[in-house]
Amino acid sequence: MTHHPGRVPGGTPGGPRGGAPVPAALRPLLRLTLVSMAVTVLTGVVEAWTGPGPVPGPLPGAGIAGPTTPLGLAVLAYGLLLTAALYALVYLPLRERRQWGWVLGIVLCALAVLGDVVDLLVHLLSGRLLPGLLTLALVGVNTVWLVVAGRPAVRAVLR
Repeated sequence: MTHHPGRVPGGTPGGPRGGAPVPAALRPLLRLTLVSMAVTVLTGVVEAWTGPGPVPGPLPGAGIAGPTTPLGLAVLAYGLLLTAALYALVYLPLRERRQWGWVLGIVLCALAVLGDVVDLLVHLLSGRLLPGLLTLALVGVNTVWLVVAGRPAVRAVLR
């Protein structure tokens, strides 16, 4: 039998862990990671488009860099790129069954839930319904992510 780079006997080229399929226990976590990224991006775009809202603060001119200005578009693009990079730092190692991706995902997801709860309160207190609903969805998705990540079957796959 000849050896082909990136392929193990019975495996597929370029697949996780030398061609082994992603275990069924890990698939929901990977899907939730992608859903969380999509909701995060959507929430970020909506928040950038709707502006800071009527929340009083120390910086009255904070809304100057709106999404239609070049600076606002650059900030939005940078934020979306950073978001995608952070999600890739979790998704790709998880897909490859690397335990450090799971640990990083738990840390980032827990921090996101804490921050999103604060954002949710700000949106609700300021009467910003759409960003509030999206943030509520994000809290829900990320909470489910944490629950699924803690399943024994998921932890067993990542050992």
